[in-house]
Amino acid sequence: MRRIAPHSVAAVLLLLLVACNPPVAQVPTPVPVTSAPPATPTESATATPAATPTPATLSNEEIAEKLRPATVRISATFGETVVSYEGQGSGTGIVYDAAQGLIVTNAHVVEGASAIEVAMAGSTRTRPARVLGRSQCDDLAVLKVDNARDLAAATLGESESVKAGADVVAIGYPLSEEGDDISVNKGNVSQLNVALLEHQDLIKHDAPINPGNSGGPLVNNRGEVIGINVGSLENAQNTNYAIAMSYARPIIEELQGGKNRHYIGLNLYPNLFEDYFGTSKGMAVVAVVSGSPAAQIGVQPADLLLKIEDTSVNSSADVCRILRSHADGDQLKLTIFRAGTGEVLEGELTIGKVGPADDRTAKLQVIGSLAQDEPQESAPPAVDEDGTVTVLNNTFDGDDIGSWPTGQAGGLAANIADGHYTVELSDANQYAYIYPDESVDLADAVIAAEVLPEGNGLAGLMARFSENGDRRSMYVCWINNEGKAGCSKDVNNTWSIILQPQSSPAIKPGAYNILALAVKGNTLVFAVNDTEIGRVTDDSLTSGAWGVYVENFDSAFRAHYNEIAVLSGN
Repeated sequence: MRRIAPHSVAAVLLLLLVACNPPVAQVPTPVPVTSAPPATPTESATATPAATPTPATLSNEEIAEKLRPATVRISATFGETVVSYEGQGSGTGIVYDAAQGLIVTNAHVVEGASAIEVAMAGSTRTRPARVLGRSQCDDLAVLKVDNARDLAAATLGESESVKAGADVVAIGYPLSEEGDDISVNKGNVSQLNVALLEHQDLIKHDAPINPGNSGGPLVNNRGEVIGINVGSLENAQNTNYAIAMSYARPIIEELQGGKNRHYIGLNLYPNLFEDYFGTSKGMAVVAVVSGSPAAQIGVQPADLLLKIEDTSVNSSADVCRILRSHADGDQLKLTIFRAGTGEVLEGELTIGKVGPADDRTAKLQVIGSLAQDEPQESAPPAVDEDGTVTVLNNTFDGDDIGSWPTGQAGGLAANIADGHYTVELSDANQYAYIYPDESVDLADAVIAAEVLPEGNGLAGLMARFSENGDRRSMYVCWINNEGKAGCSKDVNNTWSIILQPQSSPAIKPGAYNILALAVKGNTLVFAVNDTEIGRVTDDSLTSGAWGVYVENFDSAFRAHYNEIAVLSGN
């Protein structure tokens, strides 16, 4: 039988009890549509401060106009591996010497890229750029373009004169789409001289930034660049960081002369690929710079860096603590795991070495193997390796559809065709949560699916759904077609945001994305295309059903699901 549960905000819960036969579509009673929950907050407009400016003070509009020709969009092409997607590198750069075409950005934006291009605000015309020098541990790189026409230099200020509470503006390309104009967001400095992870001198501020802002300017109210935006703190609202310009300036001068700092030539990323490597330890190698010390000994993209000098490295801070304790010319031993062969390898490189390897270089040699589970290609990793069971794995081909319901109710339609499970909302401001019987009453589990949003809305996954009378509760995580992702929770019909909406280069707008939502105990982890978007600690919900979540902002929004799998640790 099918049970329809009407709710005051037009959500429709569809349940269908089916054995092996396809479900028969039924038409439930339409439910009035009101408003959708606040799963994604409305971004507040940037307002010009009302205070009377001094002659040296610029308005936000004047700052944007001054910095527009000095703030470039950077596109970096990377080869595709099991731990990275081709062409996903993007960020922002600051022109500081227009005559010579010199640009500063974050090293992680360009390290190991096969090609680098820059474009001016609002332009689709790109110019090739090359790296003059980089410092992995300072996360700084200097680029050069030969065609410097129309570029203007930003004024580099002194961060030492900045005070906590000062007004600042963050400028950049948070989505890094072709032809984008700059994004301008205002905020305030909250703390100075912050040491965090590998960074030694950061400015903490609350001007909104996203992944595409990496390498872009943090500007004071005189239009001077006082910092280089580098990232945000996960799970902390409006907590963003920029490299202090007073710290960065002498390093920039060193890099533009062609010298690299703490250089081994690896673009490293936290190991979020335990299902592939069989371990959560180490740092994943996203890219290797050709001719670099690491390349000379045979390190390859998609390797796992386990140790340097027999010391385990599990973060960028671990790596930089070792590199900063050595000088150019010193020997470093690297221990590498290669998942494709299951081999552990060791070799010695010369730090800072550029060009042909010297006699001391020792190429990687096999020293053993690392026990690992078989890689999982389509299913998400187990929550509990000892107790994980497959609850469902529905591909929607033939009879493989489980008990996912179909039918229509008001502006909602769910159907199965051509290997897809499609949920369509035809009226604005609706949302729907749908789950099959197989996923009911689970505590710890992972749900994963290939998801394609079509239109203006949210498409995602749901965990620990439950209801008591007319009250319902659930966790939901989603993506949209603007390259953003986020998570919310509904506790007894009260919605709140638990993971702030944020842009991620891992999301592929207009294409199918692999979403995975894992909840174990009070920890929730959301990943897109094997890249962790964020993790949240929350103990509001303990168990329930797992399924899909769709929300509509305009009419005719569809969410397509190619495959849905649930693994449980119960």
